[in-house]
Amino acid sequence: MQMRGKVRFRFRSSESEIDVLIEGEYDVVNSIRDELGLQGRVGFIQPLSARLVHGHEPELSPAMGDEEDLENLSDENKLPGPPPDPTSIPAVVRRIGDLDIKAEISDLDGPSRTEPQLEYIREFLESIDELEPLKNNLSGDPMAEAWLQIVLTLVVRQHGQTSLPISAIEELIGEKINKEGPELELFLNRLWIMGRLELIYGGAEVHYAPNPSWLVSQ
Repeated sequence: MQMRGKVRFRFRSSESEIDVLIEGEYDVVNSIRDELGLQGRVGFIQPLSARLVHGHEPELSPAMGDEEDLENLSDENKLPGPPPDPTSIPAVVRRIGDLDIKAEISDLDGPSRTEPQLEYIREFLESIDELEPLKNNLSGDPMAEAWLQIVLTLVVRQHGQTSLPISAIEELIGEKINKEGPELELFLNRLWIMGRLELIYGGAEVHYAPNPSWLVSQ
């Protein structure tokens, strides 16, 4: 049996202040040891990617081939098309603070941000003759959830607002859904736990924001 592959040889002598470190193929490392007079049981050898083989076993070739083989690849094996040219990509340079966020948002043709007028929203709700309760409802009150869905959809898409305070929700649909005060808050928290609303703390009171996937599609 003999060793083949990469090994590391280390020899230290604190008395003579000698520190020898050799890494490489086993045969090459041994030849350098012989030249330095460090053969035999001097120092120690640590296998890195070496293995014990029988003397008649052939050398294993790398799976990716030699470097010479990689350089001699035919044109058919190379990637098609011209080589990449980084200079053809236009560079977008913007100084910090130069971005006009309001102008960029207006270019998207989205709704402008305005304060919801509760009296107009209330008039719109009064104009709804019949409202169907939500199907596959788990909140316990599908009709109340349908009214809340209409209100928050109107606030988000017509006024560009992201949330509504609990007092405004109570003023708009409290009587319609027969929920006020702690009962309304309990109902809204149930929808928050279900992932249909987001709870926002801060300011004078708690706000509720709808999950976009929960809003009315049209």
